Order: sequence, then C-alpha cells, then structure tokens
Amino acid sequence: MIDTWGFEVSDHLLWVEVRDSVLVGTRHRAYSFFGHPSLASSLYAPQMDVAYLLTPLKEKIVLELQKGDWLPGYGNIEYLFSDIDFSSPGDYAFVVARSPGVYDLGWHGGKSDPFLSYNFAKAIIHAGDGPKCDWNTGLPLELIPEQAPYNIKSGEPLAINVKHQGKSVKASYTASYWTWDEHGDPRVLGGVTDDNGRFAVRLDRGGLWFITAAYSLADGGEWRATHSLGHFFKEGEVLKYNSTRYKTTLSIWVK
Repeated sequence: MIDTWGFEVSDHLLWVEVRDSVLVGTRHRAYSFFGHPSLASSLYAPQMDVAYLLTPLKEKIVLELQKGDWLPGYGNIEYLFSDIDFSSPGDYAFVVARSPGVYDLGWHGGKSDPFLSYNFAKAIIHAGDGPKCDWNTGLPLELIPEQAPYNIKSGEPLAINVKHQGKSVKASYTASYWTWDEHGDPRVLGGVTDDNGRFAVRLDRGGLWFITAAYSLADGGEWRATHSLGHFFKEGEVLKYNSTRYKTTLSIWVK
C-alpha cells in the first residue's frame, strides 16, 4: 500500500542540519529537530533510537545526542545535537532514527487509522578533496541522490532513488523549502515515484530543503510501547495498528 502524497497537518517532520562541506581535521556541530520547520513553537526533542556517523572508510560511529533548549533564530525550543570530528577526506553521512511508535491521526481530530511509524533523517557532508562515496546509508527506507547533494545549485534538477530494504519501491515524496508550511504551502513539490522508485525535483532557490519519502505496508499488528507519549500512551501499554509506515527525510543545502 502506497501513501498518497501530502502529509496530515499533525504529521511532524524529523530532520537534521549540518554543514554540507567541511575541511578535514575540523569539528562541526550537527543538529536534529522534530516538529514543523516553519513553526518554531512546535519543535521538541522526541524519544530517539540512535544517531550515527558513516565515514568515508565505511565506519559507523554511534553518536551521543545532547539536548539543547535555545538557538538563535528559533528561541526557546528543544533540539538535539552532537559535535562531529571529520578526520578523513570524502563523504560522510549524519543519520538519526526516532524511536518507533504507534500513532493515530484520530488523536488530533483526523480520521482514526493507527499506524506503526518508523522515522529517519540524514544529511551528506563532503570533507576536503576526498572522493564521492555511495550515498546509501543502509536505512530501511533510503533516499539515494543520483548526484552529489552538496553540489546542487538553485534551479538544477535533482534525481533521487527510493528503496525499501534495498529494493526500489513506488513511494510518495515531497520537497519543501524550510520556511514553507510543509502541509499547506502550494509551492511544496510532491508526487509519487515511478515504478523503479525514481523521481526528480527542481529546487528553485538557495537554502535548506527537505526531501522526504514515505512508504507504507498494510501489515497490522500490536506494538508494546517502549516509551510514553503524553496522554496518548504509556510505556508498556499494548497498542494495535493497521499498517506500518516508513518515512525518511534528506536535508540539502542548495547553493
């Protein structure tokens, strides 16, 4: 089962921000956010499963995320961050995974249809004069650019392949500029990939863009909560769901 493109108003975005081009031997702070990018008051730090760095040498370095509570331009918000050392030339990937959980749009006034959600975000960073690397980070739902995402210029087309568990799938996608309301702005690009999991978008302005893919499977079941979420469920509670949804966001700085 494929999601129709266009996400519900209550559907928050998980994304990361980090410099996309760095010098070898330098340290930079990488950020993780959750909420609506265009609405600072919606941002908070969710329960996270893991954050890691993939190096040009194919090493996977698990990162410890720290919580912050204030940022210039955002004000008093919750976010997560980690300081990363770039010691080798080549391409790195900063990846985060939110803890899975059952969610129901009926909790926010929508049509009730509980689903088990897996939510991921990543960014590609190029260090020094190293070679370009494989931008497949091994996530269950993967967005793989066909050209270096850190070299994209305003107005250029960007082609991306979507894969689930290593196989190309037909999935929904959106491309949104960071200041836009990703659920209501008519400028948000969106659609469905072709049968080979490929789509292309033209990013028409410089700055931060979020490229998101979503893919659903009609495989209902039960999930025992590994954490609490407000008044919606408590740790240890068993919740039923009708489908499983995977969602991954790729952050790109357009020149």
